[in-house]
Amino acid sequence: ACGGGGGGSTPALNSVPGTPTLNSLPIPPAVSNALSVTVDAGPAGTGYNVNRLYTDVTICHPGSSTQCQTIDHVLVDTGSMGLRLLSSAMASTLNLNRQTATSGLPLLNCAQFVDNTFTWGPVATADIVLGGKTAASVPIQIIADPAFGSLAAACSTGTLMNTAATLGANGIIGLGLLKEDCGANCTNITNNGFYYTCTTASCTTTTGAKASIAQQVKNPVPLFAADNNGVLIDLPAVSSAGASSLSGSLIFGIGTQANNQITSGGVLTTSSSGDITTLLAGQTLNTSVIDTGSNGLYFDSGTIPTCGGGGSAGFYCPSSLIILSATLVGANAVSIPVSFSIDNALALFADATKAVLPALSGPIGDAHTFDWGLPFFYGRRVFIGIEGQASALGTGPFYAF
Repeated sequence: ACGGGGGGSTPALNSVPGTPTLNSLPIPPAVSNALSVTVDAGPAGTGYNVNRLYTDVTICHPGSSTQCQTIDHVLVDTGSMGLRLLSSAMASTLNLNRQTATSGLPLLNCAQFVDNTFTWGPVATADIVLGGKTAASVPIQIIADPAFGSLAAACSTGTLMNTAATLGANGIIGLGLLKEDCGANCTNITNNGFYYTCTTASCTTTTGAKASIAQQVKNPVPLFAADNNGVLIDLPAVSSAGASSLSGSLIFGIGTQANNQITSGGVLTTSSSGDITTLLAGQTLNTSVIDTGSNGLYFDSGTIPTCGGGGSAGFYCPSSLIILSATLVGANAVSIPVSFSIDNALALFADATKAVLPALSGPIGDAHTFDWGLPFFYGRRVFIGIEGQASALGTGPFYAF
């Protein structure tokens, strides 16, 4: 539908909430490198979710085709790396093997996000199946495992996402520019802010821990046998008034099959940490990102009024629709002009049936950053080139659109 790219798989889903149960490995889709994605109201009972891109993720006990579980409404996030699933959404009978630190005690992971939220939980190993693609024996984070929940304060002082309601999803699949969530720093530095372990077998306190590259939570795409150099997010355009839902495609690989070719646009290489520059109204915002995991366009403005309290707090509320222009500049000095719209969040939220709001925007609290969230992707084919992976567009990390 909606802009091409082929169809994804539609596996039978387990009901969440409820008691998660196992299923067999889904039948691979006809188009092996394409996965269906949706923007909708989110998991049942989680409140009003807007601009959240979801897909279905299957995990299996490593090497098994029957000890598997397909989990719906997993948030697709090109701003982070690795699979993170709520413990409450996972079947205990998966019996995933837990990673341990050099001490032999559990390895725990902290993931911090740009909006001052975080997830916390142990690292386990699973096979990850996304449509017709499999990444074997991948370290993942189990969010809010009850055995370790009381220790979350070690991770951050932000807002803990430990339920489907606080997360707005049953998990996060991080398909960003990098291969691991930390990289070399966590192999060398004990107090790295990403990895922890218990100080004793009773695990009442934690301490920082090194984690080898093999142990770290990973982007699964580079681990595929093919179509492993990046991803393409292909979503339809939506009017500024919004829509109740939309469907699109998550396509694996760049220039590897007929459905992931770039026919027009430019390539913006990024810094080693994944940043580009946004030029906007005389400002140079040099730590900008393009990120499906953020539900709005976030940047600081001294002229656009913010909303009052309640559900619209943290968003902009102009008196009428505003259309702005910016230029995105890569580390390679390539520039691409873009235009975007901002509307009154309070008015947008008045129709709670609409989960797709292209004109939603708000401040970020950082004078150097523009977070181009999911509204940026509507009506575009956006390529995410992964670090160190070669493609017809060059070697990642890069964005192309």
